[in-house]
Amino acid sequence: MRLNPLFLIPFLIAGCVTLPIPMGKRSSSSFPDRLTHLYDYTPLSLQPDARSQKSLDGSYRIHLILTAPQDPSFPQIAVDWYRPGRPGRHPLILISPILAGNDLYINEFARFFAARGLHAVIVYRKKETFSADRGLADVETHLRESVIQLRQVLDWLQTQPEVDPDRIGTFAISLGAMLTVVLAAVDPRIQASVFGLPAGNIPEILMTSRDKAIRKRRMNYMKENNLSEEEFRKQLQEVIVSDPMDFAPAVGPNRILLIAGIFDRVIGFRRSMALWKRMGRPRLILLPTGHYTAALATPWLKLVTYSFLRRQLKAVQ
Repeated sequence: MRLNPLFLIPFLIAGCVTLPIPMGKRSSSSFPDRLTHLYDYTPLSLQPDARSQKSLDGSYRIHLILTAPQDPSFPQIAVDWYRPGRPGRHPLILISPILAGNDLYINEFARFFAARGLHAVIVYRKKETFSADRGLADVETHLRESVIQLRQVLDWLQTQPEVDPDRIGTFAISLGAMLTVVLAAVDPRIQASVFGLPAGNIPEILMTSRDKAIRKRRMNYMKENNLSEEEFRKQLQEVIVSDPMDFAPAVGPNRILLIAGIFDRVIGFRRSMALWKRMGRPRLILLPTGHYTAALATPWLKLVTYSFLRRQLKAVQ
């Protein structure tokens, strides 16, 4: 007899721990001066090209490719825009995918948000190209460019007549959540954020993660470059600047919902808790799961994350 995973959901929910929202204040000067201008960029006029449209439960999804005609060198940005079916201006939730690019999973949240009156826009990062024959600086370049790309898409979205530019939130999981911690710190337009399964100290995550893909790349890089673990760690610490630990204090705990898995061995539960403390102990949900098994709680998490974002963005009015 096969056990349906959905049977476990009530037990997962029963095991969750939720801590209340503190009334902290956001400080735009809470990260080091050396990091202040890392995510500056030249604003561009983006032009959308609609590739496909699909109706979904009273809302609909449009797949767009954003380009900058005035700058031929600008890389194309692919987005999925889940739009509410009802007329009028609505809040916007900016979404950054997970590292593995599991679009089906992240799309579940986007559909759920849009069906309930929130614009949900998934911004796809360009493919990460880190490999053993490339420098570690590529990792930092990828992280930094991903944050800037989110800001550029947000520039375009806030000019759209159906988007309320004063009510913008973010939702992301895993690596996407780590990137949006930085985004929420450097971009004052972000009013509320849900960070699912994030952690701080990216060099240590890359050094100790038990994720098969990360571990394989780690071992290949050390072997190809004849590095010891300590030498590899030192190089990572030197090149990784876009680390959420440095930006966390600037977000403001009253704007955040953080979700962590107690048995997370991909990024490490202790590192999730270190990031939570660094943020000023915002509202916290602890799942009795690992990194990937947290997906079993998805039906409940969709309700919780939507309720948090709706409540926080309504308070902005």
